[in-house]
Amino acid sequence: MAIQIRPYPSMPTRPCHLGLALQDDSVFADFDMDEEGCFYLVRISFDGYGCCYPDKTAELVKISSDQSARLINYIERSDLEHPELSAIIQSYFFAARGAIWEDALKHHGLI
Repeated sequence: MAIQIRPYPSMPTRPCHLGLALQDDSVFADFDMDEEGCFYLVRISFDGYGCCYPDKTAELVKISSDQSARLINYIERSDLEHPELSAIIQSYFFAARGAIWEDALKHHGLI
């Protein structure tokens, strides 16, 4: 199932390298990038659940540098409905589900 994705600009109160509004703006995910060019989740807010910060005791899950580059490429080209873009986001959330609210991810169709 495809995820609805649109980029949104970083806000002073929510600094990040990449902000994504998902599922008709019912989810906002903020990502930063490490020195190797890999995106990782900083925070995610869900309608009906609130704002979630990844569990610091869990292993930090990252999007590979190759997939991070492809993600940026799709966004810069405004190719937001490309199946691979949804696949990258869904696989990331699936891998990170132990560090963020799995029930909220399921409720919003992200995993």
